[in-house]
Amino acid sequence: MASKYKKRADGRYCTHVVIGVKSDGKPLRKTIYAHTIRELEEKAAELRRQVSTGTVIKDENVTVAEWAQEWLSTYKSGVSYNTKEMYKVTIHKHIIPVLGHLKLKEVRPHHVQRLINDKYSEGLTRRVEMIALTMRQVFKRAIENNLLVKNPAEALEVPKIDKPKKRTLTDDEKRYVELAELDLKSRAFVYILLYAGLRKGEALALMKKDINLKDKTITVYKNLITKGNRPEIKMSPKTEAGNRVIPIPSMLLDALAEYLPTLETLYVFPSANNELMSHIAFRRFWEKIQRQLNKAMGGNSSFMVLASDVTPHIFRHTYATMLFYAGVNMKTAQYLLGHSSINVTMEIYTHLDKAKAMNAADKINTLLSSSQSVVNVMDQ
Repeated sequence: MASKYKKRADGRYCTHVVIGVKSDGKPLRKTIYAHTIRELEEKAAELRRQVSTGTVIKDENVTVAEWAQEWLSTYKSGVSYNTKEMYKVTIHKHIIPVLGHLKLKEVRPHHVQRLINDKYSEGLTRRVEMIALTMRQVFKRAIENNLLVKNPAEALEVPKIDKPKKRTLTDDEKRYVELAELDLKSRAFVYILLYAGLRKGEALALMKKDINLKDKTITVYKNLITKGNRPEIKMSPKTEAGNRVIPIPSMLLDALAEYLPTLETLYVFPSANNELMSHIAFRRFWEKIQRQLNKAMGGNSSFMVLASDVTPHIFRHTYATMLFYAGVNMKTAQYLLGHSSINVTMEIYTHLDKAKAMNAADKINTLLSSSQSVVNVMDQ
């Protein structure tokens, strides 16, 4: 029996689906292409479903700007606020100003490659990866909605970017944390990061009932995010794996036992007016901590000794390092750190394993040098 679909010269099959009515009353059809009949029928069925639910874009002249905004509202509605803001900035600041005026069907691989090249030459090395990721997703969804046949960003070449190495607090920095004249609230916050490994948002979302001094545990199940400057609590941490119960070591226990009785609010780290910390409130809070650490190191308001990269995350990463050197296995470390993937924990542990191996080599060199010195003395 002859196929009801004709095979084109390029090897693909095609069919037409009515997606609406033109201004003159005639049917508005969209052509669908596929390499197999099964794929073609699946695409046609999906398009008819979109027509029936009113989610299909009927204008074949839709521009990159129009589709990118539709993609953001349709396919990124369920992501976290910060993630959606990241996509929004990428689209409105970097993609639309360059490609937004083009019709989707006009975009060629050289258009997207030139955009990546230009942004990289401007020094936006980290942003380039996000631009490439976003464009691949935007055009992929356009294909699924039958607005494109091929993804112009599919073979995009993104310059290899070396990720900045995560560092931990140095031994000197850790010593100055102990010596700094921090108030009870500041010390409790720093110790929560350093000795429990909480993320900044997890610490700021803590309530007094989440800390059990008797059982020596902290229960983590919330995260504080800021929308602009407005703080908001999410009832689950950054990832589902973030729900966890963390043991409290003695130094943190002492700090919390001294600090918690002074609180007049349910939140452990409130703003000055006993509310959740806004973005600006936290910035001021952290700057105060930095000033005290800098003072402990011998600096002052006009002389900064404290490294500029001492952020809350460095304290958390130091906690991860302490787990490694304490012999905590990788699966337990993943749980305590709230990593959704063991690969994230593995990356930290693998890096530390390599560093440990290099230290071993240095010790061997020192030992061999000492042995050689003894031999030389005996030969004299």
